[in-house]
Amino acid sequence: MIKLHDFFEIDTNDKPVQKPINRNGFTLEDVKYKVTCIKAMQELGMKVTIDEIGNICGTIPGKLFPNKSIICGSHTDSVDDGGQFDGPLGVYAALKTAENIINSGKQNAVNYKAVIYACEESTRFKGKACLGSKYLRGDNLDFDSIISRDGLSLRECIAQYKMELFKQVKEASLKPLIEVDRVLEQDEIVTALEGHIEQADVLRESGKNIGLCTSITAPYRLKADVSDIQTASKFICDLTESAKEPENSQKYRVTFPEFSIKNNYSQKDLQGKKIVTFRAIGERNHSGATPMDKRKDAVYGAAKFIHLLSDNPDVQFLETCTTKCGSNQINDCCDITFAINPEASKQSISQFFSAQKDASKLGNVQFEKITSPIEEANKSNLGLFLDVRQQIGLTPELSSEMIFETAKDIVHKTNCNIYMNITAKGKPYQTNSDLIESASQICEAKKIKYKILKSWAGHDLATLTKNPNARTLLIFCDNSGGSHNPDETTTVESIEKLADVVSALAEEELDRANRLYIKADYDSTRNRLTQIEEFSNQLGISLENQNSLTER
Repeated sequence: MIKLHDFFEIDTNDKPVQKPINRNGFTLEDVKYKVTCIKAMQELGMKVTIDEIGNICGTIPGKLFPNKSIICGSHTDSVDDGGQFDGPLGVYAALKTAENIINSGKQNAVNYKAVIYACEESTRFKGKACLGSKYLRGDNLDFDSIISRDGLSLRECIAQYKMELFKQVKEASLKPLIEVDRVLEQDEIVTALEGHIEQADVLRESGKNIGLCTSITAPYRLKADVSDIQTASKFICDLTESAKEPENSQKYRVTFPEFSIKNNYSQKDLQGKKIVTFRAIGERNHSGATPMDKRKDAVYGAAKFIHLLSDNPDVQFLETCTTKCGSNQINDCCDITFAINPEASKQSISQFFSAQKDASKLGNVQFEKITSPIEEANKSNLGLFLDVRQQIGLTPELSSEMIFETAKDIVHKTNCNIYMNITAKGKPYQTNSDLIESASQICEAKKIKYKILKSWAGHDLATLTKNPNARTLLIFCDNSGGSHNPDETTTVESIEKLADVVSALAEEELDRANRLYIKADYDSTRNRLTQIEEFSNQLGISLENQNSLTER
């Protein structure tokens, strides 16, 4: 039996525990969790396979069409200090669905596959997300040139992961995993479903339990080499404030996960000046899952503070610094180091504190003077990193135009340079409207409150399939605390409602596939019989014991 407590930490009062999870892709922690999932698959009697990149799949075989499948699943890896539900919630729903299918006793024509996609998060491989689903899509991933933040190639990470996984599977007295090239092929996907935790503010404020997603955003990322702190701050402020405008709020969202820049100065410039560091403190969260007006963004707060002080003659900007985090993170910490003239005028001092107050309000952050800046090992890379989340209707080309026009305007005004390198470029993905209608009917029948909305985060579902005939749907569970956040949480009741909706929809899709493919097989057989009868007549051969064509 699939038990919630085997997959998530739940207290004695049946409430999920809020705790930081550090389960980067292909690490020991990820292996431990996957062994729990493999054990559950094998106890259900599923055939468990693993492919070249580490995707894991449990299969309930179809009786007639082994090359067609209904797919359900998600990922188990996390960002640094993430929550326990981002990813595993969808795996749990996939396993509950498998259990319900098996318990129903139905013989289905096509396979049901519960898939755990490898390395969905981009934390370990900077800017490289959804590696497992990209591999299944057929992308030509270079296992040797993709390097982890700990200096290992993707190939080395996979080798270490598999060695440890096979070892722990054996130690747990489980059956050996069946190694295959790919756990599924593109042309076998009939329907792909994914349950997830996302859109906390939207679902919570609407009082709905379930979110049915119409479109999934695609990341557009750039690394910017900006010549000085003031120019970078202007760039951050202009793009952030543009994205907050009502006409743009449903088109795109922007985040700057890295803002670590040093201005050019000499020790002579600092003589007689007081060096101070202020820290903007916000809240780390997923850049796509958090609306622009709900963010506590330390980088935007810091940039606004700097911009408001940019013409203060008594303040010299020396350095900004953010902590390491994922490429799709709102940063919760940004340090700004100043050199301040100790003989600053009262007007300058007043402007300093006024800027701090205004930036606190606009960025929804706090500022505090600190004596211990971010340690070198925890600092983000030097430079400015931009993550844009866009929806249907805004192509990567339009994103480029919007960003570069803003940069050109700033360069023109400041006479400083901005050089940008595009690191990721994707188009938004539209889910299946028929599945949204079916899921809506399921929710209504079960008296579950639901909302139709968009996803502003990337997901394996959007990456997985390039098969135009595949039906896909992303389904959200209501939650609080956002995602990519230790405070991310939901309720046991909400988890079970999500699993219930995913299961009911998957079983409906299996029934649909039964009808579709059995009829196709019947029609094919009937056509062949017609051809045989016509050919026999041409040859003058009488078929013995001829019954009607339809019966045969």
